[in-house]
Amino acid sequence: MSDNICLSIAMGVKIMTSSDFTGLNTLNTFVNQSRNNLLNYFCKTCFVLGKFNQSTQFYEMLGTCFLIKNNLIATSTHVIGGNTSNLFIFFPEILEINSYQDVSNTECKPIPAEIVSQNPFSDITILKTDISYSGNLIPLGSFDDTSILETLWVFGFPHCVEGRRVFTAQQAELGAKILLSSSNIKSKFGVLNIQSRPGQSGSIVFSPTKNKIVGMLAGAYAIDCGISLGGINPRELNQTTQCISAEYISEMLEE
Repeated sequence: MSDNICLSIAMGVKIMTSSDFTGLNTLNTFVNQSRNNLLNYFCKTCFVLGKFNQSTQFYEMLGTCFLIKNNLIATSTHVIGGNTSNLFIFFPEILEINSYQDVSNTECKPIPAEIVSQNPFSDITILKTDISYSGNLIPLGSFDDTSILETLWVFGFPHCVEGRRVFTAQQAELGAKILLSSSNIKSKFGVLNIQSRPGQSGSIVFSPTKNKIVGMLAGAYAIDCGISLGGINPRELNQTTQCISAEYISEMLEE
């Protein structure tokens, strides 16, 4: 027996055998499968929200939305804007996270959606649509459940307003918890250390440690600087993105 092994035994460190490594490989396989199943869940419950343009006879993408209850979806009110009719969600192009997405595919499967309720203070709209999920839905939580520098996952469709429909998974640290006021009503927000792009409003913000949807992406923090470069406010180009706490979605479901 070598000196190194004798020292390890004397220190109370277990020497790993081939069966131990087999057990670790089995555990890693289980963890990877569970992770992929979770990611696949978001593929099936996160959608593009769009409208049908009567003038052009084409569907246009407005932003991201996601399933919060069977037949009900949530998005940011500013995503809808003045579009109160001819709203649709587009059935997911992929159902598995590791699938390739064909960006040249312009076909879509629209499902009609109608506005059920809106909260102008928290910028949240709930819509009703004919879609459901056969399994258990991931519960809604709050930024109260999270800690600063915790890693959160973001799921949505960046750049969809520019005609690019790509379901995208990202992760970012929670940089701050803030209160924002609208008409003297304060709401809880989380600030993610990530740059967001048009189309991501309404995206899912998920805590993998709490297994809850803790927020919904609202957009980049920026004030109007009076300058537009290619339709972009330069002050939006920063690594801070504001997200409304998901507890306000829960409150609307209880009304």
